Amino acid sequence: MKRISTLALVALSACSPSIGPVVPETPVERKMIGLLQKFDRWDDDGNGYLDRKELAEGLAGTGHPPDAVMEFYDTNRDGKISLKEAQIAYSRAPEADARIKSRAAGKQ
Repeated sequence: MKRISTLALVALSACSPSIGPVVPETPVERKMIGLLQKFDRWDDDGNGYLDRKELAEGLAGTGHPPDAVMEFYDTNRDGKISLKEAQIAYSRAPEADARIKSRAAGKQ
């Protein structure tokens, strides 16, 4: 009986719809995916977090202020960004886009 249950679960999971590839629809989403792709490369000490120094080095030359990026991603306010925080932030892309536009409007 246990074997049949296991086979049923495997069959059901194989038929379930997959999430599929994530395709960014906006420039902000594309940049957010870029941070996720570079996360491990930027995590110099390998502790699983991006601190302010690592973030600043990774963002150098991009025009994105590290403090603003840290403030957006670091939702638990511990001074570092975990991979989970970075992943969750992707769902907040419209908010990030609004912040960037607001900052740009303030500079004009």
